[in-house]
Amino acid sequence: MRGLFTFWNLFGLIVFLLGGAFYLKGQERTGPAALPIPAEEAAKNTLALVLLRPNPPEGFLKETRTLELGPGETPGGKALELWSEAASAPRPKALFFQGKRLLVDLPQNFALGLDATLEAFRLYSLAYTLLSTFPQAEEVRFLVEGRPSAGLAHLDLSKPIRLP
Repeated sequence: MRGLFTFWNLFGLIVFLLGGAFYLKGQERTGPAALPIPAEEAAKNTLALVLLRPNPPEGFLKETRTLELGPGETPGGKALELWSEAASAPRPKALFFQGKRLLVDLPQNFALGLDATLEAFRLYSLAYTLLSTFPQAEEVRFLVEGRPSAGLAHLDLSKPIRLP
């Protein structure tokens, strides 16, 4: 009996019991604790959209909206969607950020049935909305069906559009 209670046996028993206690304590949690989100990450879930609707022949109507972005929504995609609804225009296919330039991919039917004036208002409305909403960009270039194009029905698309 004296050989059973040696220093090393008691030390091993204490280590074993402490290990078991820590293991059981760790099992009480149901999952990882939530980490706090930095303030700038939380602010990225909103979009301050500066919408410039075409209002021929006077110019544009300016409207500012603050929008909540849902899971999986990008600021660029949301801006294109809301501009399309507000302008009653076909939705552009995509928006790409390329440094200080925005590339917008337009569908082939973007200017279908419009005269030169209405086509210009629609195109400039989209460009000015994007440049006002994303101030880090300086110019907008347009693609048609994913390819550079010389123009739509009436307008020259070879040069970028900038805010006046």
